Amino acid sequence: MITYKQLKEVLDIKQRKAAKRRMALLAKKPSTQKKREKGKLLQWSAKKIHSKALKLVRKFATQRAAGKDKDISNLTDAEKQRLEIKTDKLMKGGKYKALVKKKEKVVKAKHKENMIKAKEKKKEE
Repeated sequence: MITYKQLKEVLDIKQRKAAKRRMALLAKKPSTQKKREKGKLLQWSAKKIHSKALKLVRKFATQRAAGKDKDISNLTDAEKQRLEIKTDKLMKGGKYKALVKKKEKVVKAKHKENMIKAKEKKKEE
């Protein structure tokens, strides 16, 4: 399986946008939606929890590197690349690794709540 970093290195911006369109169409399909509902009922592995926590912390670090008032979604591609380099430097510190550990607990608890809600919703149907 290709990891996100490998995928990021292989695809250019045009290819990424095409993949985005494909994924958007896939997400609308009923079969995909059923798989997502089924996935909500399953317990996440430690690896998946870690990756979700890492994503949260990375998003936080990106916002911090950009500035608290700045909107990241409206940046140009060149600005996004510069911001990504800054974020990479920030993420190398031990402070952010510790923050990932903290966020793992939060992510796990939140998923547990969502699992319970999904099970209740399934029972109602």
